Amino acid sequence: MSTMNDVALRAGVSLKTVSRVVNGEPSVSEQTRQKVNAAIAELDFRPNSVARNLRTGRIDVVGLVLPQLSQPYFSSLAEAIMREAERHGLTVLIELTDGDAEAEMALVREHGPHLGGLLMYPVGLSDAEARTVAGIVPTVFMSERAYDAPVDRVAMANREGVRALVGHMVSLGYTRIAALGADHSDLPERSAAHLRLDGYRDGLRDAGLPCLPELVIDVHPQWSRQLGAAGVRRLIERGTSFDAVVAFADALALGALHAVQEAGLRIPAEVAVAGFDDTDEAGYSYPSLTSVAPGTAQIAREALALLNDRMNDAAAQPAERLVVADFELMVRESTLGGTAAWGGA
Repeated sequence: MSTMNDVALRAGVSLKTVSRVVNGEPSVSEQTRQKVNAAIAELDFRPNSVARNLRTGRIDVVGLVLPQLSQPYFSSLAEAIMREAERHGLTVLIELTDGDAEAEMALVREHGPHLGGLLMYPVGLSDAEARTVAGIVPTVFMSERAYDAPVDRVAMANREGVRALVGHMVSLGYTRIAALGADHSDLPERSAAHLRLDGYRDGLRDAGLPCLPELVIDVHPQWSRQLGAAGVRRLIERGTSFDAVVAFADALALGALHAVQEAGLRIPAEVAVAGFDDTDEAGYSYPSLTSVAPGTAQIAREALALLNDRMNDAAAQPAERLVVADFELMVRESTLGGTAAWGGA
């Protein structure tokens, strides 16, 4: 079994430098950190977390609280976080809440005092509850909603990503673009569903197109293939004219692809379909799915970096920090061509 001394020799650095890298301390140059991490990977070095915890007084176990793993985005995010956590020498415990505020708070109260830190995708928390969470354990929210609480956040560009997606559709000649995934229930105002609907409206406004209520499809309580297919079937059964679907999640978009093809419509000649999240399935669906890549790896990297800072010295950090991840439009077969290029319906 490899030791820190072995890592130091392989990287050509001091034992103290290896210790700093393993403990996530900031006082190491990026070049040196990369050398040490490369040596750790080559030697398959696994830090003794128990010994380190006793030495530093720091707990190297963090919680990851997500609504669910059945949505492809959340499973991709969990995998990215676990890979990034390993670089920091952290162990991740995953808990699921189904987006229920009581479940979120119950998990934090039960497990928070025994964790070194917490990464959380909150759905139902109030500002007061967010402040309570921050008081129990160093916390980073992966959330679009701003909380009146001393909690760092990493967010994705929900509104900007969907706005770009609508602009892409319009540039290809589509004008009756349906929005699949709206939620007009009791979700918080800054939820992903609301922000993505705002982005849809922004994109239509940019193009001088009206936002037609009959083209906005509510999906509740969660984004899934089944509900995506059901939403598009409702459009078709009502006889609503549409030539494109902007789905607020890839799971919804995959359901939409199924419903459109089930109705005998050609993609994208008659109906273009696009999603959000750029999950692995997007590249392997038939046709392959245009989607917004929200920067999942960056979200994981930034969230762990912020949390590591809090765990090392919470008092030295600003009251609240916000990082918004970059996004990229991944254009594939489900939109390429446009009505003009395909000769229309």
